[in-house]
Amino acid sequence: MRTALARNLVPALLLLAATSADARCTTESDLEALGDAVAVDLACRLSVLVSGGPPCAAPNVPACAAGVPEQIAETVLGAAIESVAGWTSREFRCQRDIAISSARFVEKRLAERSQGKRRAKSGRAMRRIAKTCSKAQVSQNGQGDPLVRVGDPCSALLGGLGQPIDGARLARCLRATLEGQVDDVAPSALAPNVLVIMTDDQRHDTFEVMPAVSSLRDESIAFTNAFVTNPLCTPSRANLLTGRYSHNSGVISNAHFQQLDHSDTLATWLEAAGYTNALLGKYVNNSELLGLAPPDGWHEWKSFLAASGGEFYGPRINDNGTVRTLGSGRYSTDWLRNEAIKFVRRQSNDPFFVLYTPYAPHGPSIPAHRHAAELASHPLHRPPSWFGGTAGKPTWVKFFESIASPGLPDTIDALRLDMLRTLIAVDEAVEQMLERLEKQDLADNTIVVFTSDHGYLWGEHGLQGKFNPYEESIRVPYVIRYPRRHPLGDSRDQMVLIQDLAPTLAELAGATTPPDLDGVSLVPLMDSNGAPWRDEFLIETEGEFITAPSYSVRTAAFKYIETDAPGGVTEELYDLVADPYEQTNVAGAPAYAAVEADMIARLAALKP
Repeated sequence: MRTALARNLVPALLLLAATSADARCTTESDLEALGDAVAVDLACRLSVLVSGGPPCAAPNVPACAAGVPEQIAETVLGAAIESVAGWTSREFRCQRDIAISSARFVEKRLAERSQGKRRAKSGRAMRRIAKTCSKAQVSQNGQGDPLVRVGDPCSALLGGLGQPIDGARLARCLRATLEGQVDDVAPSALAPNVLVIMTDDQRHDTFEVMPAVSSLRDESIAFTNAFVTNPLCTPSRANLLTGRYSHNSGVISNAHFQQLDHSDTLATWLEAAGYTNALLGKYVNNSELLGLAPPDGWHEWKSFLAASGGEFYGPRINDNGTVRTLGSGRYSTDWLRNEAIKFVRRQSNDPFFVLYTPYAPHGPSIPAHRHAAELASHPLHRPPSWFGGTAGKPTWVKFFESIASPGLPDTIDALRLDMLRTLIAVDEAVEQMLERLEKQDLADNTIVVFTSDHGYLWGEHGLQGKFNPYEESIRVPYVIRYPRRHPLGDSRDQMVLIQDLAPTLAELAGATTPPDLDGVSLVPLMDSNGAPWRDEFLIETEGEFITAPSYSVRTAAFKYIETDAPGGVTEELYDLVADPYEQTNVAGAPAYAAVEADMIARLAALKP
């Protein structure tokens, strides 16, 4: 039976016609010739794997595609082509469908690209891999040879002998890798779509209630040390859009929303590069005072009209210049999700940028009615610094402690659960938006970012809220998925900032940026974990309510804070390695004198 299957595979693959190119293949005939060469080469290599035989001859390809079939073959079947004896029927069918489906995908995708089509409908050819390979497992023959093989990077998914193969994930990895290889030889590079999801007040450690976002994180570059540099809504959003520190964007507090230069943002840079852009949700606080005309660079504009920047049920919306009020039963997270999905449907044939910014989990943190009873038995939040002592802390922290009511811990516990509940609807929205990208055949060529404008304190140091430079306030979730460039998930522990997103997305989109950005493109770091990177950054807070203004500098190991206050403690130094919860202020301690002097000098160099 296996011999017959192998014998019938070659003519089947020979029916697959494709297309090709050199650095770039520009003619339909070259792309078709490349597709033919890939089909024949994969058929030959699979035949050798199944039944042995002489090595495959080098495929005949146009000059513009030299080496491409070999590159694709290594992705699909691995570098070695020696025979593998001892096939089981399930493993054989998986390997056969990997080769056949990949050849079909490459042939069809090259044809699509020769016709100028962005959507990869050809990706549906890979579905058979998901179905067939999910019935197989990671196994070897008696000689230790794998019975199912693929090349890098997807070979990482075939670890663990005896484990079932995740066919769906393997199919996505192969499809995305091949999409990138096709793009390298297509007549022109394909501009990626961009979907940025930015929540409001979400801490970095809240993925446990977001299974869809957790799955997204597993297939993304996850930045585990990600920070905002001004932990307040409007300044942080301005930092994302402009790629600048607050003192350079001019937006240093929520009250400075009118200082944002709307003509010089990520939206206008992408618009100049041919993108159609949509803002769906919160833009800045007090956006109702900006007027109804959408700011420069935005083509679809559905923003909250509220002083705090958003609402949950029945919000007022600036709908492309017209004020409308959603019904009292309409949950804004869901409505904005639907608007995002409709926008993607309309724009799927052209590059787009969507900034989806739900109000969750910002206070008053009203969950969707369907989630109001969730998390009733969720564990309490009790880190070592929870309502800990305030010795060594500034006067404003001690004052907050002095006016706190006895019931504050219970109030924070209840608020925390409601904040988490609001994130469940966000997670559902993320899942449905990702499903839409998949259905629209856009998933591999869409950059998906998930982050927040800042964090939030749930009782650490006896505090509730943000506005301050403590870790819980400045750390945020931060993941970037771009399958065509990075088919598998990975992580980076370097310090990345919210203002790095604008230059990163601009570079990936081929957009031009101004020369005076403070943020740095993450592309080199995404491509190589060893890329040179920053070792410090500035934190600036204007202060709000009780919180005093401050400037801080953070390195990987230390944080130094200068508080603008007339008396009390005005300097804080924390050893983040020995004291990650910032409980002990070591400013002035003899053992840290050299560190403190260095941090003071660093801060002086960074301050405006």
